[in-house]
Amino acid sequence: MAEADDRSFSIGRIFSRAFGVMGRNPLVAFGVAALLSALPSILITYGLAQLNLDMRDRNTVIGVIGSGIILFGIGLFLRALVQGCLVRATIADSEGRKAGLAECLGVAASRALPLIGVSLLFFLGFAVGLVLLIVPGIIFAITCAVVAPVVVEERVGVIEAFGRASVLTRGARWKIFGLALLVLVLIWLIEAVAGVAAITLSHPGMDPFSPSLMIFNFVIGTIVATFSSTVQTALYVELREWKDGPATRRLDEIFG
Repeated sequence: MAEADDRSFSIGRIFSRAFGVMGRNPLVAFGVAALLSALPSILITYGLAQLNLDMRDRNTVIGVIGSGIILFGIGLFLRALVQGCLVRATIADSEGRKAGLAECLGVAASRALPLIGVSLLFFLGFAVGLVLLIVPGIIFAITCAVVAPVVVEERVGVIEAFGRASVLTRGARWKIFGLALLVLVLIWLIEAVAGVAAITLSHPGMDPFSPSLMIFNFVIGTIVATFSSTVQTALYVELREWKDGPATRRLDEIFG
C-alpha cells in the first residue's frame, strides 16, 4: 500500500464532493435535511412562541423542563437520522452511484443510537475543552471532526469511532482547521445574506412567524444543514482515501 504522503489532501476536492452529492442527489441531500431538521426546528420554535407561559407557576416550570428534555431527545434522534442519511448519500456518491432515500434512511436508523452517543460525547468533550481556555476544545473538535461518518460507515462502537477519527485526522489537522473556518465563514455569509433579505422583505409590525418568513427560514435551515453534513462526510472520504487509498485500490490490493 502506498503511504499517505504519496497522495494529496485537497480542500478543493472536499467541496467538489460535497457540492457534487447535493447536485446529483438533491432529493436525499435536501429532502432529508428539510423534513428532519429545518421543518421540526421551525415548528418547535413556532409552537413555543404561541404558548403564554407563566414562569412564576411551579407546575409550568416543571412542565417546561420536562418538555425541554423530551424535545432535546427528539432533536438528537432527528439529527442522527439526518447525519446518517447524508453520510450514506455522500459515501455512495463517492463510489459513483446514487443512494436512494430508503437505503439512506435504513442506514441512518440502524446507526441512530451510536450517532446519538458520539454526538453527546463530542458535545461534552468540546464543552469541557472550551472551559479549559477554549484552545483544548478546538483541538478536540478538529481531532474528532469525522467521528459521525466513521460511526456510520465503518460500523464501529462509540469509543472506537473516536480513536479511528483521531487516526484519520492526524497529519491534516491544520488543514481541517482551515476548512472548518472556511465552512463557518460560508455559513455565516449565508445567514447574513438571509438576515438582510428577511429584513428587506419584512415591514414594521410584521409577525416574525408570518408564512413568508417561516418559509424563508425553512429554506435557509435546509441549506445550512445539508451543506455542513455533506462537507463533513466529504472530509471523511478525503481523509480515508488519503490514508488508506481509494476503495478500488484497496480491493485490488486485497484480491490482486
